[in-house]
Amino acid sequence: MTLMPEHSKDLEKSGLSDNVAKEANIKSVPQEQIFEMLGFSIDGIISMYEIPFDSEYSRFRIFYEDGKEFSKDGSKKPKYLTKKDTENRLYMPSKVTSVLENVSIPLNITEGEKKALKACQEGLDCIGITGLWNWKVKGKDELIPDFDKIALDGRTIYLIPDNDWLEPDRKGERKNLKQAVHGLAYLLIDKGAKVYWRELPKGEEKIGMDDYLCMHSVAHLKKLPVCEI
Repeated sequence: MTLMPEHSKDLEKSGLSDNVAKEANIKSVPQEQIFEMLGFSIDGIISMYEIPFDSEYSRFRIFYEDGKEFSKDGSKKPKYLTKKDTENRLYMPSKVTSVLENVSIPLNITEGEKKALKACQEGLDCIGITGLWNWKVKGKDELIPDFDKIALDGRTIYLIPDNDWLEPDRKGERKNLKQAVHGLAYLLIDKGAKVYWRELPKGEEKIGMDDYLCMHSVAHLKKLPVCEI
């Protein structure tokens, strides 16, 4: 199935070209297959597109009917879902797989598939975690098995979270995302990597790697402040 106009527009917001989306095999899911592919239902879903990680695992970008984006308790429904009972995975765009074993090439890690794809499109070697806590095996402080596919000993790694990761949440309470980022960094350091986090510009608007690269060049990105962890 080709991409629905709403889905194409969403990918365009991240600056992804049609060719990159096609190479990544991103496609709209027929409405009658949504429940089957998720393994559960959420009220209000009207469409979704699939982002395959490999032949066995995908994540889905969800779209809701107007007025049904929130649960009864007022919380916002998830924008991304995976099939029921699946584990966390790393998103590794095809352009980065050839360098995973070459420790001389720095590797960027960001939050989200579209951000990783945008970075690769612009010439950066980048992989994506599906959430700032989703580098770990559920219930354990261990890296998920996908990290075993990456040569880490002696490698430089840049973690690039969204620019609001250190800000309080909407209720003014401290988020635990610093713990998440540092937890990942320490386990990578244990594997022999040298780890930094790169600071996206702070501002009133939340921005991620894709947003920044839609407005600035990779050369500008590389001049942003970095902090060794």
